[in-house]
Amino acid sequence: MIVRILYLLGIVIGLYAIFNNLPYIFKVDFSDPMLALGKILVSLFPVIAGTVIVYVSAYNLYLSFKNKS
Repeated sequence: MIVRILYLLGIVIGLYAIFNNLPYIFKVDFSDPMLALGKILVSLFPVIAGTVIVYVSAYNLYLSFKNKS
């Protein structure tokens, strides 16, 4: 039971990381290309990490329900 709660917490944290940083990728001013690249990468890394966290947590949650039945 505790493990499933942790999987759900991982999904929530991953979704928070995705939706908190995703808008900043599209709000970049391209007047200075190096600064724009830095801002994109700073926002892109948490989005990628959040996506991986959501995928792994959801897959493990699915497997925990599948193995129970």
